[in-house]
Amino acid sequence: MKKTNETPAETTAQTVGNANGTEKETQTAAAANGNTSPSTAPEQKPGSDTPTSAKEPPRAETIEELQKRLDVELARLNYKRQLANNREKFIKSMSSLQHYINELTNENEFETQSGKLTFQILGVDRYNNPNFVDTFAISNTDLIGNFCNMLLAEMQKKKLALEKELLNT
Repeated sequence: MKKTNETPAETTAQTVGNANGTEKETQTAAAANGNTSPSTAPEQKPGSDTPTSAKEPPRAETIEELQKRLDVELARLNYKRQLANNREKFIKSMSSLQHYINELTNENEFETQSGKLTFQILGVDRYNNPNFVDTFAISNTDLIGNFCNMLLAEMQKKKLALEKELLNT
């Protein structure tokens, strides 16, 4: 055996090749000598000391396993798409709400003429059909403005939560 200046990895690779009684160079030793041809020595699995036989090809995934992986990935992408669609709905609604808030701030009246909040209470009629039986409305500019600002802040929080979930999934 000829003594050369080799790194420990190159020495180990040559030793394994020579311990099997073969004179073939391993890929590491061949690269150290400037030869870039692939190794003819059997490959080793990580963590094992014995080389694998050439008869065992690497295990290919079955069609069922590939289909399961594909289904999982498609479900994840569909979930992300739904989150993105929900985010877009919030953005459009927030834009409309902000526009309405801007209109309210321009009004100096006790009651706004640009809109009102209407509350309807669901009840049943004498035939047991659901319908709205009682209704009341709020048209005070300040109350509507405060409600819209609170709603806008809550929508912003929800949009940020959706964005965070989109980035983390």
